[in-house]
Amino acid sequence: MAGNEQPGERVWPVATVMATGIFATTFVQLQAMGSLPFSHLLMNTMGLDSNAAATFITVWCTLPWSFKIVAGLLVDGVPLFNSRRRNYLLLSSVTAGVLWLAIGLMPPNYNLLLVLAVTMNVAIVFGSTTSGGLLVEAGQRFGASGRLSSLRMMAQNLGAALGLLLGGLIAAKTMTGNRPLGWTSVAASVPLGCMFISAWFFLKEPPPPPRGDHGRSFGEGIYRVVISIWTQIRNVLRREMLLPASLMLFLQAVPTFRSTCLYEYQTKSLNYTDAALGLLGFAGYGAAIFSSGVYAWWRRRIPLRTSLYCGVALMALSALPYLFYNVYTPYMPRAFAIESSGTFLYYLAYLPLMDMAVRSTPKGSEALGYSFFISVWNIGLMIGTKTGPMLYEKVFHHNMGSLIWLNASVTLLGALFVFSLPKTLVERREGK
Repeated sequence: MAGNEQPGERVWPVATVMATGIFATTFVQLQAMGSLPFSHLLMNTMGLDSNAAATFITVWCTLPWSFKIVAGLLVDGVPLFNSRRRNYLLLSSVTAGVLWLAIGLMPPNYNLLLVLAVTMNVAIVFGSTTSGGLLVEAGQRFGASGRLSSLRMMAQNLGAALGLLLGGLIAAKTMTGNRPLGWTSVAASVPLGCMFISAWFFLKEPPPPPRGDHGRSFGEGIYRVVISIWTQIRNVLRREMLLPASLMLFLQAVPTFRSTCLYEYQTKSLNYTDAALGLLGFAGYGAAIFSSGVYAWWRRRIPLRTSLYCGVALMALSALPYLFYNVYTPYMPRAFAIESSGTFLYYLAYLPLMDMAVRSTPKGSEALGYSFFISVWNIGLMIGTKTGPMLYEKVFHHNMGSLIWLNASVTLLGALFVFSLPKTLVERREGK
């Protein structure tokens, strides 16, 4: 019997809830289904440049993802109505669905849309964090961190692929009138409803142990919560691989050209339509789904250290196909090959990093430990997706090739931190 599972336990119900939560919280993001409708609205309807649009989408709206560690603290340390996982997923799906519908009903007002979009991202951060906690718990209990990381990546890429395809079609057909995001909000409510149903029917939690809260004052209850949160923090901070793993994740995330500057380059320099970009994005993330199968096969044969070195190299290589994105070729093999190969390599490189995060998360602090690493990744992405357009416009003067070479070069620095990871973590294959 692998891991610490109990007789009769099965991994598939938890895996189903985790995958549904990851799919839904990816699909509805402004970096997935909302990407092209919001980019179209901000840049074509409201007249913002790529730098200002990046501030809206990849700075302010991504900001809650950088504080995912706070959600991890609450999910692990503060049960919601006696539930560490289930009720957080239910509340996240309902809240995010209501806020998306509110976005669809609002006119194109910058400040109002920003408040709703940021609050909606806060709601789905809790859903994503809880799903990550389920992944770590099941991965450690069943000895299946690589398998479940691959499933997570498949669900994430499927959500991004379908989201970009649908978002491109919506942006091309419905971005007019007083409520241009109406159909976008309706589309977002469907996977969030599936997330609610999955958590309601499949996620069963053991009853919490009696706490003897009768007669406790409000102040004693707050003290208990503070002690619980502090225990989670201490449990995570004493991990010896925290610093090198965090630095490695950050360096893989921060150099990026995949942001509003790429959208500007494709739409204004190459004259791509939103529908064409949605189709190409679907092809890219569709190809990336196969990266999960490749890593699921790879993980049992190769130690994690070797996988991480390969991942750093693949992350750098994933940028290079975009150097050939210099002519207008929608619906042509060349454009599909660029998107498919670049996105496939990017997510194949991403999987060993997430496997590392799962293995290194301490038991009892699954959501917090995993969300800490995801927060580091998201902070890197937030910085990169803001500095990318600035470099593109002000330093490289709309030379996308120079930005791509810089992206690939900085990524390679991540290899410097692999050697400092603990041997007990990176010298074994999954299942050993």
